[in-house]
Amino acid sequence: MTICFRTRRAVCVRSLATQSQPLTTKARPSVPFLSPPSSTPVSVRYFTSTRGSWIRHEVKLAARYTFTVWGMLAAGLVILFFVQEEILERDHPTPHEWTYMTRKFLRDAKELKDPRDGNIQWASALGRVRNALMRLSDPKKDGADLVALSDVTDPGLEDPAEFVPYDITAKSEEWRRGYFEAMMTAAKAAEHVDGWVLDVTRNMVSPAKFMIGPSNPNPVPIPPGAAHAPLEENCVNAFPTADRWYMKILATQGFTERQRLEAALEYASFMEFKGQAEAARSLQELALSEATKGIDAAKLPYDIKTFALKETAGSPSLNLLEVLTSIANSKARSGNISGALPVYISLLKARRGLSDERPLEPRGSSRPSAVPVHQQILNMLKPPAYPPPPPDGTRPPWRSAEERCQEASLQIYIGEILYASSSRDDGLSWTRDGVDLAEDQMRSLGVGVSGAKDASKLCRECLGAGLDNWHTMVSRLARTERAKEASGAGAGKSGMFSFWGSAQEPEGRWAAEEAVVLERVRRTKEIMEDVTPSRNFITSWFKA
Repeated sequence: MTICFRTRRAVCVRSLATQSQPLTTKARPSVPFLSPPSSTPVSVRYFTSTRGSWIRHEVKLAARYTFTVWGMLAAGLVILFFVQEEILERDHPTPHEWTYMTRKFLRDAKELKDPRDGNIQWASALGRVRNALMRLSDPKKDGADLVALSDVTDPGLEDPAEFVPYDITAKSEEWRRGYFEAMMTAAKAAEHVDGWVLDVTRNMVSPAKFMIGPSNPNPVPIPPGAAHAPLEENCVNAFPTADRWYMKILATQGFTERQRLEAALEYASFMEFKGQAEAARSLQELALSEATKGIDAAKLPYDIKTFALKETAGSPSLNLLEVLTSIANSKARSGNISGALPVYISLLKARRGLSDERPLEPRGSSRPSAVPVHQQILNMLKPPAYPPPPPDGTRPPWRSAEERCQEASLQIYIGEILYASSSRDDGLSWTRDGVDLAEDQMRSLGVGVSGAKDASKLCRECLGAGLDNWHTMVSRLARTERAKEASGAGAGKSGMFSFWGSAQEPEGRWAAEEAVVLERVRRTKEIMEDVTPSRNFITSWFKA
């Protein structure tokens, strides 16, 4: 309280009670490290309206980015999947009139049967192709207009009508050809899983050689890392035998003569492998009758006793050449080399007499010489066309690279027979000629040529067999030569006038040729290996 006295000069006196109050309205600044700590917590509002809106905004951004990233990743995986399917379709074409799942099953089966990495999975391939065939036999899916030729079913199978033959003449040529490829794929896969067992307790299949039980007293040890061996009391047969597939093919109506002939020859080879020579011979006779259908019995182009081609019969058909080659191979494998040699020689003469010119293509089937760039891009975006049907085999072939490789294989067969029977020098000469011809054709085809895949595979097998035979023959002769040199050196030391003896064979002849063969093997290694790059696209970026 202030009291003012009015005098000449205004004098203000403050009250003692108010003198202690500050003159200013501002509070003294408080520094945290100078202020004493307070025991009472200070209440602060953390979740304000402004902070809540910020949190909602951040949650929306996180959800948006999460869905965007995962959506892009899912879209990329879907695109990659369909790109891989397109690549498989171009490598293993399927009929376009089939449904997607049927085509996918057959594509996967072919890829598992002939993969790029060499890891063949016959059991998985058979499972996929069986699914495809079940869909092809289902009237509600891809089997409309099929006529069953038998009502005998097998209740023990997943599909009791799996081996019922059909009349497929109402289907298109592409459908029938794809159906034949599917059944042949199933038959070949069934050959490789013949005798496999299924462990019903674990639902696992494995070869019977690993099974532990009375029927297999000496089981083969399982590979490292594999599941334990199955017990015989828990095992049943895993797959139907290949015989049932081949019998269904031969009983199906609607296949061409060429297709029936191929099935009969493959079935005969399987029967020969199983040791059933009579059944194999009967199937070869069936194939021979298919190859000579429509020809008078008195004008057959081969000798009915020796199966050698007649020189006056002219150029034989492709079907007849393949059947007689199969018969000659069977004779050679059974030890009847005297019966196989005339057939091989007649086949070689017939193949050398074929035309060197490619036959004229039907009108409208020739491709343009140059395709514009924009058309090539459009062709890449369009689905690939199903390939045209192969030759029916009723006409003589021309001397293409594949046929010349067949000539090389015949020369190698003849050389092997001559080396083992009569003349080693003649056998080596025939083998050398066969290797030279196979290598020339292999180099002319090139490495990784997509249009000559079958011919390259045949030439590669022929060249490999020829080099193996040549190396085996020369190695034996070189070993004999070294033994003779060792015995001759010992005799020369004991005799006083051994230098007046008879003239010796040139020293080291077969050893030198053995070195030549090894150098030839090294030189042909680049064309013997399929070095086609894998098509992994994005996945290859993440590999070391």
